[in-house]
Amino acid sequence: MMMRRMLCGVGLLAALGMGGGCAHSEARQARSQGEKVGEAFAEKARFADQLAIFNQKQIALGQLALERSGNPEVRRFAQVLIRDHQNSLSDLQTLAESKAFSLAMVDLSTQETATGGAGLEGAIQGVEKGDKSYDKKTDKQVRKFLERRDELASLEGRQFDKEFLEQIEDDQEAGRDLVNEGLDRYRDDTSLALLLSRTGPVLRSHESQINTLQGFLDR
Repeated sequence: MMMRRMLCGVGLLAALGMGGGCAHSEARQARSQGEKVGEAFAEKARFADQLAIFNQKQIALGQLALERSGNPEVRRFAQVLIRDHQNSLSDLQTLAESKAFSLAMVDLSTQETATGGAGLEGAIQGVEKGDKSYDKKTDKQVRKFLERRDELASLEGRQFDKEFLEQIEDDQEAGRDLVNEGLDRYRDDTSLALLLSRTGPVLRSHESQINTLQGFLDR
């Protein structure tokens, strides 16, 4: 009887051990899955940050053109550029709010950078991965833009107009690449895909206007 009890006890301990192992494995899988979801969420927030910064750069350059250019056609295009990218940024902010993340908003009119975005307050471990390196990358990106903005601000007349348009042309092309990347990666996100599908034609329209203006300036 004693031996039988001992065997039963061993069997019970083994069963408990197996059950505990399964529970531990399930918990580990759940954590891993949650981390993957967090990382995917963070990646999407960071993509939105890049799009937001792109819009803010174009707005800042448009405002600079209104200050520096004496060409009425260039100034008119600058107004269109500001309006379109303000609308795009507003739509993106609305989208970010609906998905419960914040955007990187920066003051590009001064030397002070205030990168935020992808902040994801109270985020889980998966979201937090890579944030520090990402913030450094974003800060470097903003500082590089500020340097270029200051270079343009030092120019006058026709030289400013030509370099301003060349910069915007390069930016719009990069913006289209960003939009296409988003359409490819987030095609299953209907709201984001819709926003991006509206953005692409606007950027192509800007490029067309730039080509026309450059033709006038080259005469």
